[in-house]
Amino acid sequence: MPEKSSFKRGMLKRAQVLIVLLVLGGVVLVEFIQALALERQQQQQYQQTVNRLTAVRSKLEQSLSRTIQAGLSLGTYFSVNPNPDVREARLVSAETLRRFSEIEQIRVNSRDGDAFIYPLLTMTADTPFEQNDNWARQADIAIGLNRARIGTPSYQPDGFLGLSVRAPIYSSFYLYRGHYWGELRLMLNLSRLLHNAISEVGGQQLAFALTHSDTPPVLDSRFYGNEGTVTGHEASIEVQFHGTQWSLYAKRAETATISLWQQQLARLVGYPLLLLVAGLLWLLIRSYRQVRSTALTDVLTGLPNRRLLVDRMQQLIKARNAQFALLFIDLNKFKSINDTYGHQVGDAFLLHVAKTLKQVCREGDTVARVGGDEFVIVMPAAAETADVLERKVQQQLLANPFHHHEQQFYIVASIGIAHYPNDGASVDELLNLADKAMYDDKHKTSVVKHRGEGMEYDNH
Repeated sequence: MPEKSSFKRGMLKRAQVLIVLLVLGGVVLVEFIQALALERQQQQQYQQTVNRLTAVRSKLEQSLSRTIQAGLSLGTYFSVNPNPDVREARLVSAETLRRFSEIEQIRVNSRDGDAFIYPLLTMTADTPFEQNDNWARQADIAIGLNRARIGTPSYQPDGFLGLSVRAPIYSSFYLYRGHYWGELRLMLNLSRLLHNAISEVGGQQLAFALTHSDTPPVLDSRFYGNEGTVTGHEASIEVQFHGTQWSLYAKRAETATISLWQQQLARLVGYPLLLLVAGLLWLLIRSYRQVRSTALTDVLTGLPNRRLLVDRMQQLIKARNAQFALLFIDLNKFKSINDTYGHQVGDAFLLHVAKTLKQVCREGDTVARVGGDEFVIVMPAAAETADVLERKVQQQLLANPFHHHEQQFYIVASIGIAHYPNDGASVDELLNLADKAMYDDKHKTSVVKHRGEGMEYDNH
């Protein structure tokens, strides 16, 4: 019979399967949690981007409305002063630009062709808001719309993104009340407006771009930002203002993306924890195996003890058409060796006997130590007769004497034999029968000879 019992083999196999299933299940669980965590982080990041984008749009629209309204209020000054004092007009314009730095230039054109520009240093009369400007046509459009008109954002010679605003001026002078007097033009610094809006809402970690809404988001439609922000945007939103419609894009900066350790947090925590649990489980199983092995084996010889012997015999009995022989072996005069030479020599003697008995046995046989100097051999499907089995064991023991220094001890044993199923149907019956047969053999006259220093022992 194999050295390990079927119970131990089954337990070990189940333990190994349990650890494998635990590891596989742990890997699946960790990856599932990792996917959920990453998806949640991405959703949170996207929502943060959308919230910032919405806040920037709201702030931009508010700033545009406030700035344009402040600029257009200058139209009131010219409507009540059809023939304004230039010096006074400059003072009024300077105060407006001081309060609203997003306004780069104010230009007023009367219907008669007179022009007022402030300040001249930023943009001169030679640098109009729009090239090839047709005054008569623009005046007709302004009168027809009867409201402010927003132009297309474009970069100005001074390097900023400019936004032109035009509005008609009607005279409030009592003689010309309701008559079209001229047009007010404002040049706004859209770059500054966007920058201020982004700064106020805390959007520095995002890259923004502003484009036309009626064209595909490509390079030639971009007003503000770079092409990568437009093509690789994380979120976008529409900006509607005074009949114009723009698209505002946002992309999270590389430094603001989810870090590697945040992305792999579930794995960084889960896998070490999984390995720890698997390791602890393995140590627990190993400790259990060691404890059980100690409980099922003889400490001195390492042979199966009585408990393990009984288990193996029960397994053999359960097998169909099982046959086996049981040899109960008791060493003669072992107590004399212990008393004379000490327990250390006695232990060495027992180890030698255990080794010798294992040499007699086949691969499937079991050799067990069931007492101080008592051994049992179980031989499944033994075809030999009882006398043959006993003779083989005695010959093997005598052929392998124990040596201690210069002394030599010949090993003689008393042996009792029982066969299953002929002699008994249970483990207890077989052990009791073999034990009784061993004692019968022990009481027969025999001599155990000890060679060395002329000493001789018999078993009576």
